[in-house]
Amino acid sequence: MSIYQRALTHGVQRLITKPRLALPVLITLSLTLAAVLTVVAMSSNLIFKPLPDIKDEQNIYHVDRQVQVSEDFKISIINRHGAAEFADYYKQIGEVATLHARANFVQVNDQNLAITKLTASNNFQTVIANTPLLIGEMPNLSNQEGAVWISESLWHNAFASSANVVGRQLELEGRQLIIRGVFADFRSFYSMDDIVSQQTWQFFDLSSHLADTPSNQFGGSNKLFIKTKNQVFTEEMLTQFWQHLFAKYETELASYKGMLEQMGTSSKVELYRAHLMKNQNTLIIFLFISVSALLFMASLNLFNLFLSHYQQREQELATHLCLGSPRKRLFIIAFLENLPLFLLSALVGLFACAWIIRALPIISGGNIEMLSLVNLDLVTVGIAIFIVLIINAVFSLSAIFQCDSTALNQHINTSNKGVNAGKMSPLTKALFIAQLSSAALIMTGTALLAEATYNKVNVDLGFTPGNTMMVKVDFEGQGDPLPSEEQLRRAEEQRLHLEILDIKAQLSSAAQNVQPQLKILDSQSEPFGSNMMISMNFDEDTNEQITYMYKNIGADYVDAFGLKLLAGRNITAEEQTSLAQVAIINEPLALQLSKDGTIESAIGKQIGTLQIIGVIADHYSLVSKGRGYPTLMSPIINTANTGVFIMMQLPEGQTFKQSELETAMLSAHPKIKQLKFDSLASIWDNHIEQDRIRFYFISGLCVLTLLLAFVGSNAMAVGFSELKRFELAIRMATGATRVSLLKRTLQSITPLLLIAAGIAIALSSIGYIVLQQNHSSLPALSWTALGLFGFALLAIVLSAITWVVWRIINADPMRALREL
Repeated sequence: MSIYQRALTHGVQRLITKPRLALPVLITLSLTLAAVLTVVAMSSNLIFKPLPDIKDEQNIYHVDRQVQVSEDFKISIINRHGAAEFADYYKQIGEVATLHARANFVQVNDQNLAITKLTASNNFQTVIANTPLLIGEMPNLSNQEGAVWISESLWHNAFASSANVVGRQLELEGRQLIIRGVFADFRSFYSMDDIVSQQTWQFFDLSSHLADTPSNQFGGSNKLFIKTKNQVFTEEMLTQFWQHLFAKYETELASYKGMLEQMGTSSKVELYRAHLMKNQNTLIIFLFISVSALLFMASLNLFNLFLSHYQQREQELATHLCLGSPRKRLFIIAFLENLPLFLLSALVGLFACAWIIRALPIISGGNIEMLSLVNLDLVTVGIAIFIVLIINAVFSLSAIFQCDSTALNQHINTSNKGVNAGKMSPLTKALFIAQLSSAALIMTGTALLAEATYNKVNVDLGFTPGNTMMVKVDFEGQGDPLPSEEQLRRAEEQRLHLEILDIKAQLSSAAQNVQPQLKILDSQSEPFGSNMMISMNFDEDTNEQITYMYKNIGADYVDAFGLKLLAGRNITAEEQTSLAQVAIINEPLALQLSKDGTIESAIGKQIGTLQIIGVIADHYSLVSKGRGYPTLMSPIINTANTGVFIMMQLPEGQTFKQSELETAMLSAHPKIKQLKFDSLASIWDNHIEQDRIRFYFISGLCVLTLLLAFVGSNAMAVGFSELKRFELAIRMATGATRVSLLKRTLQSITPLLLIAAGIAIALSSIGYIVLQQNHSSLPALSWTALGLFGFALLAIVLSAITWVVWRIINADPMRALREL
């Protein structure tokens, strides 16, 4: 057997015989490698690989025109009519298609199935998508009316992949639709709701909407795409179309144009993949930097462990050198000895990576798009092997070439009898300083980010959500266009209002029959503003347009949500019933309307036809992601823009019987098509979900940094204590106590520890300040927090060193003496 084969065999045996070396390497390297490989797999599949079900994606652009509602909130204003005009205007450049996706459900064989309902122009499947038609016929003008296409997953789960599914009926949103075909599952699209593989498709003719009346309503829900003929589509081209549209319908859109100019609009053009990824490229880069920093820190920690291991084998190395072995051969031997351990770490890391990829939808909470495309591919496997081979080469090279030839010869001449002076090599000291510096920098950044994210998750809302459930009601006739003539319009609005009151009364009664403890609120809205509308009015006193959030409320709104009335009075039950033209506003809107800077001066002013009678304290809203957005609340119901909602409350600790409530309420009125239940608690949880997951991730990163610092300090302490073990044995044999030996050993290492801690804190503070200047999203450096984190890191490192030294002191001293 050659010397290299023996080295490789020894490396395999060492996996079992040297657990104190193998286990730290296996656990630390494999777990950090798994994190790195997960991000590599995400980058490979989400950024670089072609989308599997999109045709010619490099020529497909998502275009949108948006109005700036608040600093963090924009609304799309391209509706179907605008999309049809856009398609007609740029028909020479390319083909235009639209897509709208939202969560829904269908009932098949008494089983409710969650679906993603896709509504698209009838050319979407031929222009944009690359999902093959499995059975049936493609959508066209003659077969799309009253028809639906389903996905392969829905076909399999609901119809057992029956070949006779075409022609059968499927009930969707109260309508009986004929199934015309089955498409393969579509994955490469963006939706605000959760995306599932069970899907339905409905199609419409986009060009038919050229005849629509121009609309002045916000909230275009259709995603608009243009596939160009190898031509770049720019934001200037979209702005040019927008100007053309307002010039064409100058009379119809005159007031709408003024409103948009007041609020501010912007054009957005991006490639299809960029539209899907949103801001996830930045997220993936952040994740990659984070896990790479952890891998670097883990490598430094393991480096010290390997150096201490090879320091204990200096006599063996000296023997090889004296027998004529070149350092190159020793490097190959060390590389082969370590190879089994590193390859096993790579294998465990790949298994852990595969598990993390499967758990990503749960870990991310649905905040990372297209995770279904992520898988463990050959690129990821190759990078895993490359990383461990590079680390192994660096470790082996440094461990062999850092040994001093003179010291090695002394080991031979004196048979290793106490020659070692118990001093750490400069490389070991440098590594220890690098470990603490990287740990301090990562801890500083992660801890400050964790604090900032925690403050976003735990905010003072300014109101009490309570145990509140919001029910959105869809009924037949809802959304039908109102007459254009003013008198007929008012009569229809009054009739619709009475019908809504009747529907709400019957549904409320049915709900209370199921749960008598329910309190049905008169208000349609809730403080978060998830079902609000944005309005504008001209203020004659300031000669300016004012933009505000409009909510429908009742007399019980203020008390039900614990809001504070600052001035004026609340709406009365009589005003609510008679639909009086009164309103209450929040403090920001009151200050905006005020003549003298006091909220009291806003009382009595008119906004449109509404008279302000009260002012409430400001509170958190989803629109502004904080406080400060002007809000007006009135008993006047505007169902055309907000829909119909029922607010119900239970005492804290009680649970809504949602399934029973839904069954009773659906059968309470013949016009009810669908009910959607959403609690305020779930609305808030969904709103902060991304920040909450970010907080957990950053906190985990901080804890992992401390753990790696502990492991690294442990490795350094092992090497230092092994150098001192003969001295410790002699002193113990001559009567020294264990406590005195511990104090003496810690005193000898304390200067290095203090110097390393000082350098680490200095470098980490400078490094963080540089990062913060280049990335404004990072919180400002807190010296108090830095000192606290530095103290925690120092305590962890000192604990690790103390534990190792104490363990070696408690070992059998005679064993070390027999080696002298």
